[in-house]
Amino acid sequence: MSNQPLRLAYISGGFPVWALFVAQSQGLFDAHGVQCNITHTGSSAVQMQGLREGRFDVGCQLPDHVVRAGLNGTPLCVLAAQSHAPDVALVASSMIRSLAELKGHRIAVDGARSGYALLLVQLLSSMGLSSNDYQLVEVGDSQQRVQAMRSGEFMASFINPPLDKALVNDGFVRLTTTRQAFPNYPGPVVAARREWADAHPELAKGLQSAWKAAWQWLMNPLNESQAIEIALKHLGAEAPAAQSALQNLHRQGVPHISEEGMAQVIDLVWRNESLDEKPMPQSGSYFWPSN
Repeated sequence: MSNQPLRLAYISGGFPVWALFVAQSQGLFDAHGVQCNITHTGSSAVQMQGLREGRFDVGCQLPDHVVRAGLNGTPLCVLAAQSHAPDVALVASSMIRSLAELKGHRIAVDGARSGYALLLVQLLSSMGLSSNDYQLVEVGDSQQRVQAMRSGEFMASFINPPLDKALVNDGFVRLTTTRQAFPNYPGPVVAARREWADAHPELAKGLQSAWKAAWQWLMNPLNESQAIEIALKHLGAEAPAAQSALQNLHRQGVPHISEEGMAQVIDLVWRNESLDEKPMPQSGSYFWPSN
């Protein structure tokens, strides 16, 4: 095992970080020579600043963050698929019955120009709404956005499973989900600062191996009861939701991030940032080792 700890950060809890807590609780990081220090940032802006300043080596985040970081001078590289694209719900106040009715309202997001906010802008644009028709306000992770929704400050927000269920049970409305609106968009990734990965290839490979082992562990039906215990302890889940989510994972198999998926992400960022004059990078260039 390397004496140097790997500093890993994640933004939001929920089922997308299940493999992370499997790797931690089952000793899989240690088994692959990685001493992993985990930080919950609660905000994509905080996480990206930490990566930019070198306080974190690796981050779990949506893939557009990887593309955007490179544009902003902090090259990141994808080590692994963090999870499948989660079916994140766009939850709204009970008085909102359609996407078009979000006009004139405040919407809580993690980062206003990244992550699901980009997809939300594209979705609302398809409904005929321009950026002047609503206000995106950065609030934080899903748990913070749930609290902000309950306070009445905001009319809508994307909320990670399983946290969306409690809102819907209390009368909030699920307008759509990311899987319904963007069925082919890739899920979150485990990405490192490329400078760090190139300088610490054994740690980067160890993390890749530990992540793969965590997913293999999750796929094993013999580990079901332990996996649900991890979900209850670390993911804010209830047992029925965790059992259903685990069955869904078994159907989907181990997640994968492809060059085709990254190409979709690059296209979304380029259109959102109006980068038509700037040549698009090859999607394979964002992987480590490079594809």
